Amino acid sequence: MIGFSDKISDPAYSKYKKDSITWSFLFSFILAIIAIIGFPIYGNNTGDLDWPESLFYGMGIGGMFIAIAALQTAKRRLDKTWDGIVIDKQFYVKHSNNEYNTKYIMKIEQDSGKVKKIKWTDYPDIFNYYEIGDRIRHHKGLFYFEKYDKSKDTEILCISCIYFNDIKEDFCIRCKCPLLK
Repeated sequence: MIGFSDKISDPAYSKYKKDSITWSFLFSFILAIIAIIGFPIYGNNTGDLDWPESLFYGMGIGGMFIAIAALQTAKRRLDKTWDGIVIDKQFYVKHSNNEYNTKYIMKIEQDSGKVKKIKWTDYPDIFNYYEIGDRIRHHKGLFYFEKYDKSKDTEILCISCIYFNDIKEDFCIRCKCPLLK
């Protein structure tokens, strides 16, 4: 299992990307409706917000939810496929509000020379999946990176839904997309 997979052209990936956009907008519209209805109800029941200001607040907050979904969709459409190499990995523990969180940082040098920094909190599995020196590919519109050399792996990361699967599986047990191996 050395090399980038041609399974990325499977129609399941196109469907997954389309469904992600649909769910993103559906969720944002539901939140927008809740805000547009909720703020006037809250204002009427508490007296904190008068009519029509409460409606305007609800419309403003609802509009923000829809704008966020639109920006995420635009970002996905402008995304490009690129290759790179993991050049550095770091982690540190951060203390705030009586909680300890582990912050993970992975730096990837794209073939273009640009360095991309990926950050996440309290999720060591992805951090440990990639090693310094791994050649990786980011596929347009998807979240994580396909490794070039998966020959030593016992698990494979689904680059769509970020779920670890047994390397023997051909399809992700969570999202049903083909695993890139």
